[in-house]
Amino acid sequence: LAQSAARQTRVGIPAMAPAMKRPAARMSRIGAAQEPVLKKPAAASGPSGHVKNLCSQIAGAIRASPEYPDEVKHMLANTLIGTLAEPKEKRHAIQDSVIDMVRQVMESLKAAAQSKLDEAETKLETVYRELAQGQKSIETAAATLEERIKTVDIAKSEHAKSTSARMAAKQALASAEQEQTTGNAGLAVAEEKKRRLETSLETIYGPIKSGEMPAAEAQDGIKKIEKLGKDLGFDASLLQTVPAAFAKAPSDRGSFDDLVMSQVEAEFKKHLATLTDEFANGEPAMKDRAAKVEAASNEHAQALAFEEAAKTAKEASRTEQKEAETEHKAMLKAQQQGASDMRTASAGVDAAKAELTELDEGALAAFGELLEFTEIPPPAPIPAQEEQDPAPATDAAALAADAATPADAADAASA
Repeated sequence: LAQSAARQTRVGIPAMAPAMKRPAARMSRIGAAQEPVLKKPAAASGPSGHVKNLCSQIAGAIRASPEYPDEVKHMLANTLIGTLAEPKEKRHAIQDSVIDMVRQVMESLKAAAQSKLDEAETKLETVYRELAQGQKSIETAAATLEERIKTVDIAKSEHAKSTSARMAAKQALASAEQEQTTGNAGLAVAEEKKRRLETSLETIYGPIKSGEMPAAEAQDGIKKIEKLGKDLGFDASLLQTVPAAFAKAPSDRGSFDDLVMSQVEAEFKKHLATLTDEFANGEPAMKDRAAKVEAASNEHAQALAFEEAAKTAKEASRTEQKEAETEHKAMLKAQQQGASDMRTASAGVDAAKAELTELDEGALAAFGELLEFTEIPPPAPIPAQEEQDPAPATDAAALAADAATPADAADAASA
């Protein structure tokens, strides 16, 4: 019983008060006993409807408890009429033990409801913190996205500039190459004539003059000499003497033939000197033009590299912008889900509070009321004493006998 009384102090459920003796009838100033008001008539059989309703609330709570086996819950629910429905002053120690078992169930329901509320509030706090942190993350992601957009705009501008520079470099290269082609055109012709003349003197004129060229090749060589002389602008009368003089062997040539050979050779050397001087005089300008072409080509190659690098940077910035957009959208979506979770968590707290309130105001309140259920009426208020003559003792005794309650009479009869 000591353990039972200790357990009765938990979770706000009041402990059972010790049984009280029925108070004696109070006497008025004239000696008449006032009859106390009973909570139920002496003739009533069984608990009242209100008590049964309270027992029903408690039984429903017991049966809904998930902590205990069904057999235990069924047993306790069926004992309420025989335990809690009895006035506390009439309860046996065994009934008190059963009531203590009911108390344990009610305490577990209270603890479970409170735990559920605590968990719901903790979850709500967690969701709120996550929502606040998510909002900060969204702001950071938005700032990052804005910065990425600016970076893309800058990259686009740099790529456009590099493209313009590359096109200008390409145009400059084309102009330098055209200038080189035009400026070197005359020198190229002179260089080709010089090369051709030097080759002809070495491979054709020399062997024919010395007689070392085979007879089968001599006629072809003589034609090439005539063609070369014509291209170089030799005198026509001189060219007419070439076939006869050049066709003879050195031992068969006369003085006229030797004169023709020497005049042709002198003309070749004169034109060779002229072509050599022309090429030498134009070589510095040709080198300058070549240097311009090389410089323009390098600038064009550098412009191409810059344009490619700018293009790569632009594409990379676009990729980073898309990633930032994706991250920002994902955070917005997560924030929407967080707001939904917030509403759900808030609803969970409201539901847990409502469940705890319903338990407090329903089954727990019913248990507390039945725990203190008694048939002993509260003491009647004592009226104010007035200055009157005391009544005779015999009259007071008669009035007291008349005011005795049926319950007092039953007690007297049993005594």
